[in-house]
Amino acid sequence: MTPPVSILISGLGERTHDYLIPRLTQEGYEASLAVGLQQTLDMLRSRTDLLLLDLPSANEVIHIPTIRAACSATLIVIGPARNDRLVVSALELGADDYVQRPFRTEELLARIRAQLRRRSGQSGALVYGLLSLDPQGHWATHAGKPVELRPEAFTLLSLLATRPGHPYPGPALAQRLWGADDPASLARLADIVEYLRTLIEVDPRTPLILCGDSGQGYWLTHMAQARNAD
Repeated sequence: MTPPVSILISGLGERTHDYLIPRLTQEGYEASLAVGLQQTLDMLRSRTDLLLLDLPSANEVIHIPTIRAACSATLIVIGPARNDRLVVSALELGADDYVQRPFRTEELLARIRAQLRRRSGQSGALVYGLLSLDPQGHWATHAGKPVELRPEAFTLLSLLATRPGHPYPGPALAQRLWGADDPASLARLADIVEYLRTLIEVDPRTPLILCGDSGQGYWLTHMAQARNAD
């Protein structure tokens, strides 16, 4: 009998997401909790398939290489929002994914499932016409060619990809990205949408992939297909 997937939740500060343990257990995972760096390293000596690492601030990112060296588990960082530099640093130091606080439990569970599929040799790439997007693998292609995206632009696409075809109001997107929905943030959102359309649309003036506007909200068209294997 195959043992359940083992997930360790590690808090490098006093705050930990212990409320996730009942939910992870409900999903069929074997979940445990560690508080502090040393306890995390000690518990990583046991079988761990996936590590949820809670960074209370940017200061703790320096511990990621130590934790990465201690295990080969999939590493998802839960950290502060609105800090693109921290997201990039965490990924470059060895994290497989970064989830910004506050997060929705369902979105976190979806990211866990996607990372576990990737670990088992499957791909989580989503296809929207000529655009292929892998939110967990942090890559995108258009017409088969890699697309280099700014972190906040990739975050926006990944958020829209959670519910294709569903319009997200501009203020809600701005709030998720920057914690504010003031006119400056909404204008910044519109600029990012325009920037993305120049990269992923055949004709940015008549978008077929990234649709909508500030009045209707923004959405990605429904998936053409999902690639379940490499």
